[in-house]
Amino acid sequence: MQTREIGFSLLSVVLAVLLQTTLFARVRPLDVAGDIVLVTVIACIRWLDSEPAVLLGFTGGVLIDLFGSAPLGLQALSFTLVALVGVRTRDRYDFSPVATGIAVGLLSLLGVLLVAVVGTLFGQGMLNDPEVQRSLLLVPVYNVILGLAVLPLVTSYIGDDRHHKVSLL
Repeated sequence: MQTREIGFSLLSVVLAVLLQTTLFARVRPLDVAGDIVLVTVIACIRWLDSEPAVLLGFTGGVLIDLFGSAPLGLQALSFTLVALVGVRTRDRYDFSPVATGIAVGLLSLLGVLLVAVVGTLFGQGMLNDPEVQRSLLLVPVYNVILGLAVLPLVTSYIGDDRHHKVSLL
């Protein structure tokens, strides 16, 4: 049982939600903010078993949904699918800094794209809206930069020798 890893992951996601809804709500370069909750979920799923990892994605998404203005469940769906894809693909690449950065960028792009497509279906924006297009381009870049801080912290607390050797990003 991974109780220590699960507990640290939940605490990390709650702290990331607090940062996302306070600091990152105000700090928005080019009118787009990075998604530190998504980066935290991506960092934590590297070390968790499949079921807790997907549940962590869902939990992070629901917490963001509760604090946001989007329809309840939109971020939860996105984060859950990102966690599932991350779990299914984490053994297919090595954890070199470049591969990790690419993985964070692609998973972030998937998350933003899912929110944009499903949000469009529910009337929350259109894919041809310049703000949505800016988010599709900038959020993955910002998340890779955020990953430079988040991934080493998570790795130092819950990373261990049972899993892949990890180089800090």
